[in-house]
Amino acid sequence: MTYPQIINKLPIVSHLDEICAKLVGSPSRFLVLTAQTAAGKSTALPVALLRHFSGKIVMLEPRRLAAVAIATRVAEILGEDVGKTVGYTLHLESKKSKETRLEVVTEAILTRRLLSDALLEGVQVVVLDEFHERSIHSDFALALLKEAASVRDDLFVVVMSATMDTKKLSEFLSCEAVEVEGRQFPVEIEYSGESVEEAVERLLKNRESNKRSLVNPQNTNNVEKLLTNERSAVDKPTEKFIERRDTILVFLPGIFEISRTKRNLEAKISPDEAEILTLHSSVPTNEQRKILSPVPEESPRRVILSSAIAETSLTVPGVTTVVDSGFSRQSRMDFRLGMPRLETVRESLFSAEQRSGRAGRTQAGKCVRLWGKSENLRLETECEIRRTDLSALVLECAKWGAGSIDSLEWLTPPSESAWKTAKNLLEKLGCIDPDGKITRRGEDALSLPLHPRLACVALCGEESVETVVKFSEHSRDSEKMKKAFADEIRRKLSKIKNQKERKKLTVADFLLAGFPDRIARRVEEGREKSVYQFPSGRKAVLEGRAGEWIVAPEVDAGEETGKIRSFEEISSEKAEEWLSGRTEKQTNVILDENFKIRKTERTLYGNLVIEEKKLNAEVDDFPNAVCGSVRKFGLKWLPLGNRAEEFLLRAEFFVQNSKSDGEQVSVKIENLQNTAEEWLLPFLGDGKIDENRVLDALRWHLDGRKIDENAPKEIELPNGRKRKISYEREGERVRPTLEIIIQQIFGCTSTPRVMGVPVLLRLLSPARRPLQVTQDLEHFWTGAWIEICKEMKGRYPKHNWDWRQSE
Repeated sequence: MTYPQIINKLPIVSHLDEICAKLVGSPSRFLVLTAQTAAGKSTALPVALLRHFSGKIVMLEPRRLAAVAIATRVAEILGEDVGKTVGYTLHLESKKSKETRLEVVTEAILTRRLLSDALLEGVQVVVLDEFHERSIHSDFALALLKEAASVRDDLFVVVMSATMDTKKLSEFLSCEAVEVEGRQFPVEIEYSGESVEEAVERLLKNRESNKRSLVNPQNTNNVEKLLTNERSAVDKPTEKFIERRDTILVFLPGIFEISRTKRNLEAKISPDEAEILTLHSSVPTNEQRKILSPVPEESPRRVILSSAIAETSLTVPGVTTVVDSGFSRQSRMDFRLGMPRLETVRESLFSAEQRSGRAGRTQAGKCVRLWGKSENLRLETECEIRRTDLSALVLECAKWGAGSIDSLEWLTPPSESAWKTAKNLLEKLGCIDPDGKITRRGEDALSLPLHPRLACVALCGEESVETVVKFSEHSRDSEKMKKAFADEIRRKLSKIKNQKERKKLTVADFLLAGFPDRIARRVEEGREKSVYQFPSGRKAVLEGRAGEWIVAPEVDAGEETGKIRSFEEISSEKAEEWLSGRTEKQTNVILDENFKIRKTERTLYGNLVIEEKKLNAEVDDFPNAVCGSVRKFGLKWLPLGNRAEEFLLRAEFFVQNSKSDGEQVSVKIENLQNTAEEWLLPFLGDGKIDENRVLDALRWHLDGRKIDENAPKEIELPNGRKRKISYEREGERVRPTLEIIIQQIFGCTSTPRVMGVPVLLRLLSPARRPLQVTQDLEHFWTGAWIEICKEMKGRYPKHNWDWRQSE
């Protein structure tokens, strides 16, 4: 099949018919495609699919900018305007018609369509592009498509990216993985310990000095030749290149680093030397499109400071140099607290390859990596479904009829704790019932293009819309976009039939409808900042001052103390009114520093103390007081003793190395502090507490017999001797250890093991002085022992030194 001349030089073109044939012939009707950078997969494959398939094609692009750019490019290839054969649909923006057969969409658009039309009737092919990003939307879409394809025999799916784990994916989809080489030009990789600013300044300076050295009468012809090579680089790669205005693309973790670097560079680099531009999700769409447009002839050199958004299939014109900081920004949900935490993490190897590839899309380029060459990177980024808030996903699954994790086949399943956290929130919001089934309110929330929290805010009525906009991802958009977003919410609210008349509500009322777990009470007050406590127990800092009560939709959980990013004050009267009927009373009994019983009654909302009053204590309160003290101060408060501490280490070792029973014991160990009433209370009947009782309680609760069998205190060595071993913490692991005089291990040709783990041997001289530490006895005898033995023979001539014979 012939293809338009404009794409004939793309490496993927010669493979297009074969790819389409393999997709048609795939037993599962899935195909995994990896194509190197600049192979043309995102633009040429859609053209081929349009020719090989007669039905509609939906192509998923994770980012808005890429979706528009790809749709526009494919339309150009076909010689049409976008909106005819090829169109796109984004949130609040669409360009398509009845003629449209290829529709490029962003992530939430596809999943919502699948929820409203489970079989995706009328669509013949779905393409999931840039799948290496492993967003929660693409993983969910893949699970739904797999289920839809099991019912439909005419639905085909292509999953593709430049870099991803094709083996795991093709096994999951029971399909073939096709790899196509790209036309990426040579990219020189340089490792540097510079700062971002230092690297950019050096690269700019080097370009100027290169040009000055070339521009002289003797080199005029050479310069003309090099400049000609610039223009023909797409057709013919060059080993050396000198650009008049090459663009430097800099990858930084997030907006904060981008803004800081921009300020620093603008203080040192004049506008005539370089134009400093930024590219991230909060940059207005029109500015993003400017960056993707060809660089005007009269413009100075460009330096583009970008987040991971530029890792995608977009081609940023003029880029021949990449500076990679090596870091990216990830949001990780603290499921225990129900709060997200922004983390700066090392990028993956896949991401590093994606980033360096940006420098070689149109000609030979260079990538400066700001880390050491010997540093190892993990293979791929942890998928979003394992680290993010699952509230929207769980609600969408409830709509689908999947009330549990096991109801769908996942490439990577969500964690039980994350699912449970999301389910608890949705129950509190009234969006699902205790069985995980979607409620009428949940259906209404899902009809809005919002996170379930903000959807519940919007369901307070039309008056809440401005609050929704203020605390949504659109808050930083242009006034035009914000208005369009608000109008859309109002339109959809008008279609919800169960709207009721409500009394006049405040912004705080609106927010509490969607953020009931984000009400907070001030516990510390200062001139410049205050500290608030949330129902989760987490304390968070607020810059500045506010009232006693607030509701905070945006909070970064932090490592130990959070940071409040947005809030609304609540009057004490409003807080008390809202909390009324939502609190519970709890009696707490603990022992103070003098071992006297202290008894209190608390009124709580979660872990947030609303009121506390003292009660009269009685002698019978002692067992509960001990358990209360453990809950408050931890296990260290108890008289553990050496035996109990040693038993806990053995139990932890068992958990780390058990393939079957370890998980159950692990959960019990993790919850010892909060479940003292369950395991310690039965051993406190006579009002006493000592080391023996604590040990007996722990052994009963954690199944001491099983621990003894698998992590014994004594082992038999290969030479027949029995010796006591200890268990020591080594980082996050626990390791069995044996301290032994060297003669006592003679006759052992192999390292003793416990649960398959080699015992760490601390070998001693006859005078019990350290000789060697090893966990590889086999190589010790034929290596280090030879020299040690010579020295020992001289010191202790009467001792046996033949390691092959046991004494």
